[in-house]
Amino acid sequence: MPLSETHISPLRAAAEREDRLLTCPDGVSTRAARALATKLIRADLVTQVEVTADQPSWGETASGPVGLRITSAGLAEISSGAAAPAASLESNDQVADPVSEPRAGSTLALVLSLLRRDEGATLLDLIGATGWLPHSTRAALTGLRKRGYSLTRTTAAEGHSTYRLSAERAASATATDITAV
Repeated sequence: MPLSETHISPLRAAAEREDRLLTCPDGVSTRAARALATKLIRADLVTQVEVTADQPSWGETASGPVGLRITSAGLAEISSGAAAPAASLESNDQVADPVSEPRAGSTLALVLSLLRRDEGATLLDLIGATGWLPHSTRAALTGLRKRGYSLTRTTAAEGHSTYRLSAERAASATATDITAV
């Protein structure tokens, strides 16, 4: 089942909790929360359980408040490559592991394959391969960085920028963090 970040985020949070209960994401309407809960229950990623007043509740039944507990299938789903936990920034200079991989065969996976080449990829290479507009291509590069990828931009003497995936930050003065895009 394809899951969006809206589905994955509460599952990740529940996996980190000792009681494995889902908390309702901030800013989600009651209707949207019900739809989210229904989808996760039908996919067998969570199960409805009775909770105490001090635990996260997703509604009430005649017997009291009920919550959602992540199932083993839910844990397996978030540990799969398609739903790997998003990287969080440890500081402005470091990116934590793990890196969230895009779906195989997706346009974003194509972008990554171009960036992994020894010669990297120019903005024009990426635009030509994806058909995206320049601003969309730059946004995708920023999105990859937010996913935890370490990207560098090297500027050639002619002024053309080449983007590459790197194992660590480039130390040369000509390479800059992708946030400079």
